[in-house]
Amino acid sequence: MHITYERPTAIGEQIDPVAPAADLDPTGAECAATTYDVGGLEWRCTRRPNHTDDEHRAAFDVHGGGPTGQVGFAWQYEWGGAGHGPSSTDPMTTVTVTVSFPSTAWTNEQLPDAIADEIRSVFWECDHDDVTVATTATSTPHPATS
Repeated sequence: MHITYERPTAIGEQIDPVAPAADLDPTGAECAATTYDVGGLEWRCTRRPNHTDDEHRAAFDVHGGGPTGQVGFAWQYEWGGAGHGPSSTDPMTTVTVTVSFPSTAWTNEQLPDAIADEIRSVFWECDHDDVTVATTATSTPHPATS
């Protein structure tokens, strides 16, 4: 996650002229993506659903924290930045990886799942739903035990 805006605490209830527009939907519908800031506070994107760029913005509501309708925190998942659009599943790219090692090195039955998790970890968290990792493990008996 890349933080693109964080409201300064020193300005109180004043409007921050450099804050991004809230981009709220008149019906109250929200994108609702969530994240946490470095202090552990959860933020929810209040922008209209299906906004066309990658920046999520959380505006204050009537319950406080800042001026109602003003953005308090903004973030994006992709370093490409706002204006480059959200992730797209087209076109798909396939990478084939073969991992070979001595059968004596495989002591963990969960190894295929662990390898799949490691591969997923290199992708942005917002892309995990679109990343497919399939693992198939085969081994031959060690000559000393056959």
